[in-house]
Amino acid sequence: MEEDLIREETALRRRLLLRLLRGFSFENPRYKGEAISNLVPTELITAELTQYNPDRIIQR
Repeated sequence: MEEDLIREETALRRRLLLRLLRGFSFENPRYKGEAISNLVPTELITAELTQYNPDRIIQR
């Protein structure tokens, strides 16, 4: 009985995750909330990154 409940919960969690990820693009993510932290710490951002990917830099 307990194993059946665990399998059912796992299936429900998997379906929920897939539903949340439907249409999500990892290449061009659109956040629906505030970011918890910077994706890359400002200390690690190099001149090369700002030169070749200026649109990916988040100014705070």
